[in-house]
Amino acid sequence: MPKKLIEAALFMSPKPLNIEEISKIVGISSLGEIEKVIEGLAKEYEESNRGMEIVKLPEGWFMRVKQELLPKVAHLTPYSDLKDGHKRTLALIAYKEPIKQSDVIHIQGNKAYGYIKFLEKKGLVKTEKHGRTRILHLTSEFERYFGEQREKIKEMLSKAVETKRL
Repeated sequence: MPKKLIEAALFMSPKPLNIEEISKIVGISSLGEIEKVIEGLAKEYEESNRGMEIVKLPEGWFMRVKQELLPKVAHLTPYSDLKDGHKRTLALIAYKEPIKQSDVIHIQGNKAYGYIKFLEKKGLVKTEKHGRTRILHLTSEFERYFGEQREKIKEMLSKAVETKRL
C-alpha cells in the first residue's frame, strides 16, 4: 500500500516532496522505511522502459518525464514553456495593454527584454516601434493559448490586483 500511495503522490505533486511530506501522506512515521520504498521505486523506473523517472533533488523527491522524451511531449502541458519571468511580463502586458516596453523594463528590470523577445517569438505579444521605445500588444494567439478572451483575462487580473491591495 505505501508504495502505490507514494507513487501516486509523486505523480500528482507539481513540486518535489520531502520525506516528511511523504510520511504524512502515507501515515508512516519511519522516515528510513519511506526512503527505502522511494529508492526502490526510483530503481524500478530506472530499470524499466518507462517514460518517467523518479529523481532526488535538493528539495525532495520528484517524478518527471525522462529528459530525452521531454521535447516531444512538453507541448501537452499547458503553459509549461513559460518561465515565471515570462508569465509576470505577460501578465503586466495584459493588465496594462497597450504598454511601452520601457515601462515594462522599468518595472521588471533588464531581463524583461529577453522575456519580451521570447513572448514575441511565441506569437503571444506583438511590438510596434514608437519613437525610441516599442508599444506592446497582445495577439489573438494569446487568447488561443490561454483559452479565454483578453477582456476576461484583464478582468481576472484586475480582480487579483484589487484583492492584493486590500
